[in-house]
Amino acid sequence: MKHLLTIIALLLVLTCCTTESDRLRMRAGLDSINQCNRNDRPFTASDVQPYVAFFDDHGTPNDRLLAHYLLGRAYHEHGEAPMALQCYHDAIDCADTTAADCDYAQLARVYGQMAGIFYYQGLYRGQLENTMMSVQYAWKGKDTLLALMNYEQESFAYINLGMQDSALFIVDDVASKYLSYGFSINSAIALGCVTRILVNRKEYVKARNYMDIYESNSGLFDTQGNIVSGREVYYSVKGLYYLYTNKLDSAEYYFRKELRDGKDFNNQNSAAKGLVKLYQRLHQPDSVAKYSVYAYAMSDSVYAHRTEKEVERIQAMYDYSRHQRKAYVESLMAARANKLLLISIISLLAILLLATWLYIARKKVIEILKTTSAKLDEIRMENKTLKQNAADNQLRINENEKRIKLLEKKLGRYGKIIYFGTGKAEECLNSSSTYLRFKEMARRGEKLSDSEWDSLYNVVNEYFSGFQDFMMTHFKIGSTEYRICVLLRLHFKPGEIANMLGVTPPYISKLSTAILDEFWKEKGSSKELYKELCKIS
Repeated sequence: MKHLLTIIALLLVLTCCTTESDRLRMRAGLDSINQCNRNDRPFTASDVQPYVAFFDDHGTPNDRLLAHYLLGRAYHEHGEAPMALQCYHDAIDCADTTAADCDYAQLARVYGQMAGIFYYQGLYRGQLENTMMSVQYAWKGKDTLLALMNYEQESFAYINLGMQDSALFIVDDVASKYLSYGFSINSAIALGCVTRILVNRKEYVKARNYMDIYESNSGLFDTQGNIVSGREVYYSVKGLYYLYTNKLDSAEYYFRKELRDGKDFNNQNSAAKGLVKLYQRLHQPDSVAKYSVYAYAMSDSVYAHRTEKEVERIQAMYDYSRHQRKAYVESLMAARANKLLLISIISLLAILLLATWLYIARKKVIEILKTTSAKLDEIRMENKTLKQNAADNQLRINENEKRIKLLEKKLGRYGKIIYFGTGKAEECLNSSSTYLRFKEMARRGEKLSDSEWDSLYNVVNEYFSGFQDFMMTHFKIGSTEYRICVLLRLHFKPGEIANMLGVTPPYISKLSTAILDEFWKEKGSSKELYKELCKIS
């Protein structure tokens, strides 16, 4: 109702008012929408259309330019790219580039928005042409920063067109110009965007120089050298630089840093591929295989994500208007409803059949695992009794040890997860002789040796098989943080942990707080960290 009254009032102005004061009042309304646009506040095509109609009859070329531009922005925000492009073309036609007061800066923004649409559609030559026009008019409009920023955008078009030399030339040129006009942060960021190209071209000295400038002057890094969230892919570039310059420890550090901090599929894929290259260099086939599998899984996820974006892009190309499609959609609703009903029934039957099969199969697996686990417990108890008189029973003990290994292999690491569950795992842990020995050492305040740490890792890996995989994405095995998390998961108290590590309790508290803050984004002590770790099994 509010929008309707506004439109009625504006229509009255259009039909009855053509004075200069009315034009100024309408211009103020248009400027208000323009302010919404600049501040990313929402507005719709219906909000702008009355101003377009008014200024087409009563406005200056600059008024019409702005009105049609804002109408294009409204369509663009609703995913109607063709309608937005048409409005931008109309805006360009409205501009009088021969007039002394032509708003060249606004015209530059129109071309910039058109370039953005072409980029989103993957039409990089169209993007390049419109970006060049945007730069030309931004210089004419004396908007230096806009001109340089759009000039920098040309490099992205060249990169996507495979013209790396042109991209590097523009970046060098625009970085120099940024500096000459006092935009040092923009200059550093521009240089940082081409470091991957330089590393891949083996221009290591230049790449190192650009990385140093990027890290020190871009304002994107904290005092510990961590880049702002969303830009973690830079760690992959730096890891490749160190890999190719034979600083393998540093390369591993940055690949793992990206794996830990960059949570999206692209970062996970990039980091895993980096680690594959590293371990190939180190001749570690097990690690190569592990991260190759992970990289392959992430590649699938990246491909699915890109496919989804491609569908959205194609939809935007042909979604000329929500209103134009409404009648057609309604005419198909009945047929679609019948088709969907049939598909739903078939899908439901398929799901029920699959669920039944999975239930029966799982039940059989659990029975097998239950029998195997019971047999394993029985042999272990027998061995425990036999070991009371080991000298007379050594042959039988050795035979039982072989059977235990076979049954453990049959039970399998993930078989334990299916059968035991977290509650059963906790129960088995508390009755484990190895675990109880460590509890006794903790009670006596003994510091653990390296071999004892290895035994403790085996304990956590046996009863909480997913814990180590989870922690390895955050910490290096053997680090103090990793060991603190392992001991907390095994229910050791902070004081005991301090003794087992040979440090003070305040140190444990400090690191626990830091771990909780960094990986769970929560404030708290070792008690809160313990609660989070106990959720991982």
